[in-house]
Amino acid sequence: MDRLKSALAWIVVLGLFCWGVWAIVFSESAQQHQREQIAQEAADRKPHVVREADGCKVYAFLSEGRWHYFTRCPASQTTTESNWQECHLVGKFNSCTTKTETIESKE
Repeated sequence: MDRLKSALAWIVVLGLFCWGVWAIVFSESAQQHQREQIAQEAADRKPHVVREADGCKVYAFLSEGRWHYFTRCPASQTTTESNWQECHLVGKFNSCTTKTETIESKE
């Protein structure tokens, strides 16, 4: 009889734990957070102004996990720049180098 009570108690505890996890994962706030994350990722993929000075605008957008930047100045040129790090395992340590890609086009 004690084994039955013990087993029943464990089933109740496990059931409450599973219900709690399910309630957290599928709660409205978790779903709202996921919707906000998707909306932010979509906004990051569209070029948007991040700075403006002396009539020039700096735009940024996210593509393939890397931020890309470009500038627009009236009657001048457009400069597009992307910075990233490439890391490789050398022995037991990571060796990282910073890479930059710059493209300039005259208007």
